[in-house]
Amino acid sequence: MDIERIRQQFPVFSLASARDGVFLDSAAGTQVCKRALEASVEAAIEHNANLGGHFSTSVIAEKAIDQARCAAAALVNAHCAEEIVFGQNMTTLTFQLSRCLGRSLRKGDEIVLTQSDHEANISPWLELAKDLELNVRWLPFDPLTHGFSIADMDSIITDRTKVVAVSYANNVTGTINDVATVAALARRKGAVVYVDAVQFAPHGVIDVQALGCDLLVCSSHKLHGPHHAILWGRLALLERLMPYKPRPTVDKPPYKFETGSKSREAIAGILGAIDHLAWVGRAFATCGEQAGKRQQIVAGMHAIIEYEQRLVQSALEGLGRLNGVHVHGYRASHEPQRRVPTVAFTLESTPSEMISRYMAEQGIRLWHGHHFSPQTIRALGVDEHDGVARISLAHYTSEDDVHRFLAAMEDLVRMRP
Repeated sequence: MDIERIRQQFPVFSLASARDGVFLDSAAGTQVCKRALEASVEAAIEHNANLGGHFSTSVIAEKAIDQARCAAAALVNAHCAEEIVFGQNMTTLTFQLSRCLGRSLRKGDEIVLTQSDHEANISPWLELAKDLELNVRWLPFDPLTHGFSIADMDSIITDRTKVVAVSYANNVTGTINDVATVAALARRKGAVVYVDAVQFAPHGVIDVQALGCDLLVCSSHKLHGPHHAILWGRLALLERLMPYKPRPTVDKPPYKFETGSKSREAIAGILGAIDHLAWVGRAFATCGEQAGKRQQIVAGMHAIIEYEQRLVQSALEGLGRLNGVHVHGYRASHEPQRRVPTVAFTLESTPSEMISRYMAEQGIRLWHGHHFSPQTIRALGVDEHDGVARISLAHYTSEDDVHRFLAAMEDLVRMRP
């Protein structure tokens, strides 16, 4: 991929303050692409109206949301646009769906969570379990894969299990989890499978049909769009669930889950972000204008995957050469498909916060801490309060960005006590 051509699609890189900066913070939020920004501004200016009216701005606004729903359906390979629900963020959607599912659960029912998840896919279910007196079972952290273990899932997921909530990719270690195997067992047991794909979505091809899950959620702001989120659900399940909503709201999906006025600007931005992925497919893969939206998105994601895998391998090899640096995650070069380009690491005798501060002084943006995954941090044997330093790459990351980061780490290693 032509990194300069890619960066032309992200207005942030035209700013003087960003030209000498290095953005290695994409796991917390990616930079917003030009298509997403333009679509959001157009929605705010040209068709700013509530939905359902017969006048032009309302009609156009509704059409734009329908287009965004179709694009999101293509992103995840949904059967139809009615399976797509938009929401404020992944955490809010998960709280909402957990309550919807909770209406059919009874005291003593079981839910299965993992010790390798972001709290946004743990806390909503724990709160539900507390309210309804449900039993919680855990898929443990696997120190070999740095994701959740499926070794004992036959004994953990039982006929009493009603919900299984798992993450597609770990937001600390970058491990891509075997969601399809878990989903297959869970559905045989009659359980609903809820997948957090926030960290996977920017770095892989989502196919909900192949995964075999029932619900899947991802965040637009991790996908080069605005702060909003996308939920996919099997239509039959969405039709059956009853959300908490105002009485006049229609009782059919997806509308019954989207209470109140929609963020039309954000939803338009989601359409722009997905269009950006399709553009990558046309620009950097053998996918022409005549191809369908799904085909263009898949081609774009394959181009992104190939590019990011080379970058993250370079970062892993560079960190591996530094004395005192410990990478917490999968490092084998012969199976790059087992991780997303997110790398957690620690440096002996150096707090992770100090690494973050030093990098910021060099113009390198990265995060430190528990990254809202304290159970993963504890499983890694790391101080939960200090956590780990984390770099996360995107398809706008350059080879020079990785080299600058590694050079700064070399300097920090030399300076440590």
